Amino acid sequence: MNFSNTTILPQELPTVENVHFNPLEKAYLQVSRISFGISGVIILIAAALLFYFIKKIQLPVIIFTASAIFIALSIFGWLSIGLSFKLSGYALRDKDILFKRGWFMQKVRIVPLKRIQHVSLQTGPIERKFGLASISIYTAGSDEADFTIRGITMQTAEQIKEWISIQLNGKPQ
Repeated sequence: MNFSNTTILPQELPTVENVHFNPLEKAYLQVSRISFGISGVIILIAAALLFYFIKKIQLPVIIFTASAIFIALSIFGWLSIGLSFKLSGYALRDKDILFKRGWFMQKVRIVPLKRIQHVSLQTGPIERKFGLASISIYTAGSDEADFTIRGITMQTAEQIKEWISIQLNGKPQ
């Protein structure tokens, strides 16, 4: 029996930078900002109720400080959504699927096709309004999705699901 264990030099490894990532749908930026706005309104209502019912915090300095922090975080969040959207994307390759997201803490997830157990599609009410869906990829040994690609059309999500199924089983699910 011949055993071989060839050394691979780091400069010979493939790089993720050379992968062409498909961008997310432009409508997903709107969906993200609408969801962010809804969350902001809920937080604003909760804060207003706190200030209304708790007399000890009804001081101008506290109200001003809380308002300034809320406005600063809202602006930062709004800008972060745009930057993150521009830097997010997915790629399908012969042997794996890649998904990158984030701008400050950029994350690239790679899942080998042979580890995928199942795929699920989901869509929320705001996403449905814009014709978007999300696809979650589950691998062996995990109860939760390894990653979810958000911001793609329902048609694209269904095509990806069928492609994965064909890659794994030779037939669509």
